[in-house]
Amino acid sequence: MSNKKILLIGNGPSALGKKRGERIDSDEFDKVVRFNRWNFNINGKKHKKDFSEYIGSRCDYWVINDNLFTKWAIQDKDKNKYHKMAQFYEKVLVFYPKFKFNIDLAHTIDNSTQYTNTSCIWPHDAEDIINQIVDFKPKWPTTGIAAISWALCRFEEVYICGFDSYDLKYESKRYFEDVENKLTEGSIDHTSLLEKQYIKSGLKYLNRLKRLI
Repeated sequence: MSNKKILLIGNGPSALGKKRGERIDSDEFDKVVRFNRWNFNINGKKHKKDFSEYIGSRCDYWVINDNLFTKWAIQDKDKNKYHKMAQFYEKVLVFYPKFKFNIDLAHTIDNSTQYTNTSCIWPHDAEDIINQIVDFKPKWPTTGIAAISWALCRFEEVYICGFDSYDLKYESKRYFEDVENKLTEGSIDHTSLLEKQYIKSGLKYLNRLKRLI
């Protein structure tokens, strides 16, 4: 299978804006990517609600942040939990912000059989490129933004949906849970304004980045 078209499905409520389930699960895209807790709650148990009519169920690559990887793969007493979660996917990608990135740990994750199908998104595929377009420092881009950059390095066409950047027209932050949506400009880690700016810039100047319609 070629690496031509990839679809990244963010966790924003707009992902449920249309019934695209059959299209997403078809062979239109070479890879489908989902993020963080799209399938599992914080305790590693599957969500009970079924959104497949809207966003399908296919997931080839699962991208998670460093905090979830640490919780599920390193700290959890059940050492088989992460394997049970990761086995559903062709690849699991872990995003460490550059200030936390540890090259020795990254090599261990990339090369160890302990972590099923797992590798790291390295800074040269993410933050180093992103900050040349929109400078997030001293904060850092979200896992979703890092994954867009990673995908643009590898695929001819990158499609996105569910990237809402905490748009206040939605009551909840994520489509799968009722968590009040709030602006994050005061957050120590991310900024929604810069995320919107990065996506807008990519959609405008990169013909390879497109919203799924």
